[in-house]
Amino acid sequence: MTLLPKKPPGLIPPPRSPSRRFAAAVLILSAAILPNRCCAAQTSRPTGNLRQTHEEYSRSSGARNEALRVRIPPAAPARPIIPKTIDTLRMTAGEEFVCLERENFLIASDLDVDEYEYLIDGVFDYCRRALINVYFDRLSYPGNTINLFIFKDYDSYVRGLRRFFSMDPISPYGHYGHSQKYLVINFDTGPGTMVHEMTHALMADDFPEAPIWIAEGLASLYEQCRAEGEILRGDDNWRLPELKTALSGGYLTPLSRLLSMSPAEFRAEKESLHYAQTRYLCKYLEELGILAIVYKDFRNNHRHDPSGASFLVRAFGKPLAEIEDAWKRWLGFQNWREEQYDITAAQ
Repeated sequence: MTLLPKKPPGLIPPPRSPSRRFAAAVLILSAAILPNRCCAAQTSRPTGNLRQTHEEYSRSSGARNEALRVRIPPAAPARPIIPKTIDTLRMTAGEEFVCLERENFLIASDLDVDEYEYLIDGVFDYCRRALINVYFDRLSYPGNTINLFIFKDYDSYVRGLRRFFSMDPISPYGHYGHSQKYLVINFDTGPGTMVHEMTHALMADDFPEAPIWIAEGLASLYEQCRAEGEILRGDDNWRLPELKTALSGGYLTPLSRLLSMSPAEFRAEKESLHYAQTRYLCKYLEELGILAIVYKDFRNNHRHDPSGASFLVRAFGKPLAEIEDAWKRWLGFQNWREEQYDITAAQ
């Protein structure tokens, strides 16, 4: 695939068709998988119309979901039994799903066999190792089994949720089920969704007390990323324009408030902005080389400060208000243009 001109090295555009979507997936981390190639992980922004906003995609997904409700009977409200062995998973999923076992993950997907195996052996394995090496060194596996279902498109995603989990989508992208330890992914939204939700699954074991700002900030950071040796680096993505609009308009949520939010508060008013703020706070820490330091200090000492603010203060050696001012100045220099990822511009 030809890389686009006039863009940061190592990035690839979002795909417009299943074949291009898969090409994006298998190349996202080829700096680690294939010699002399460097490409970026695809964002979890939906594929398709590259001019479509996140809100428009959510509305259109909701409309599709409502249409599916007419054709598919509502699922019975039952607590699913999650398979915890590869043999049980194969029996549960059936012949239309390919099932693989990787460390403590049991993975099933209705993608084409070659695409699926390359995705798992390439993107999934590399990202999992990189996240564990940098952040998650307190994992309890192999005893902690996690199921991962990757559905090839939205219709398959809806049917799979109803078949395996007796539920309708709570997100057009996917989600992590904390209590039963499973991931469900709508692969139409790109492989970055898989990396986002996998980060949640790993952090839930490594730092179960993590507040929502660090959980969503770190997961969102790597929904679009690139490989640098044995580590991941977050890249700018579609969350930035909303964040910069809020910055210029003066209505960002203050860090002191953001860091102390409960999940309900985070997901209430200005939810998408909170995702953007926490992602770009983590990206700022990463660029300064202190994200892993702050994460581990927070994890190891969270009982002293459940919000994590004091660990930011300790890492910077300055008050939170000064950290916030410096972050805002840095944020003003960040840029992301949707056009730079348009695959048609490279052809």
